Amino acid sequence: MRLCSMVALLLWAGRVWAQPALDVRAVPGLDDTGRDAYLTYLNTNLPRAFAVGGVSAYGWSGGTGTLETARSKALAGCAARGATNCAIYAEDLNVIWQGRAPQTAPPPPALISTWNYAIEPDARYFWRGPAQAAGVYVWAHGYNAADDSRGHQPQPHVRAFNNAGFDVVRFDRVTNADGNRERTAGWFEDTLIELRHRGYKTIIAGGQSRGAWNSLQMLSHAGLADAVIAVSPAAHGSGGSTNLSAQYDDLRQLVEAVPRANTRLAFVQFEADPFAGDLDRRRDLIQRLRPALGGLLILDRPPGLRGHFGGQNAQFGVQYGGCLLHFVIDRVPADHC
Repeated sequence: MRLCSMVALLLWAGRVWAQPALDVRAVPGLDDTGRDAYLTYLNTNLPRAFAVGGVSAYGWSGGTGTLETARSKALAGCAARGATNCAIYAEDLNVIWQGRAPQTAPPPPALISTWNYAIEPDARYFWRGPAQAAGVYVWAHGYNAADDSRGHQPQPHVRAFNNAGFDVVRFDRVTNADGNRERTAGWFEDTLIELRHRGYKTIIAGGQSRGAWNSLQMLSHAGLADAVIAVSPAAHGSGGSTNLSAQYDDLRQLVEAVPRANTRLAFVQFEADPFAGDLDRRRDLIQRLRPALGGLLILDRPPGLRGHFGGQNAQFGVQYGGCLLHFVIDRVPADHC
């Protein structure tokens, strides 16, 4: 995305400049290429670090490993551009340049906490609260009976929403209680109602795999969510399983139950996803929703990204995060990126 467009995303909610790390114009010594790099850095998941070292010298790293590793790689990248005085300008959510103290306060404790699930403000994102935030992105993780997915960092595209003023909360479910997707959908519904009651102006229900399927289920209630972002939705097994063979019929029933509403839907699927079934049939089925929705964006097998976890790739976040954000906030949503 062009630099001017990315800056416009940050300016969309002027209050985001209260977070110094988001102010691209304040980073010393950067040319246009360096500013583009910093904007990419801001759309990268934690841990992350950005180093500067005079005119046009910079380096950064993020999204994997430890913060110590990110710092080391950022400094090395800066030195490789010929600088001898490289120092860390920003790390994670804070500017630490010249000894600045952290500027971000920790988020509140769980907004909802039950035996089976919790709505957790994620400390890896800027927190504003219902009165100041542009809205809230509720991220639902996938389901794996052999792995506890609670606490996993949301996919990188969510970072674009947080940078533009949205709070981020995780819909964390206890694995042993999460097997029934209809029951989980009921918890999700209760969550969105509570967040609306707390004063959030715009509510996004999003997720990956089973979390994406649960997000799609939110479409059956008009006004429950303002937007749904479903990345690699699945809930029926993989490969040639008999459960997967029933996915199309279940998805068709879900589509047929969606009432006319102003909700916007972004539907994302990737090549070679073993949990998806027939990708063409799924795309065509989702297309039927267009007259019932306030907007429909289908990212169908974006090039260079494959598999069930294609949305976890940092490339997807950088390339499509801004587009997904614009799809949600623009007065007239685009139907393509």
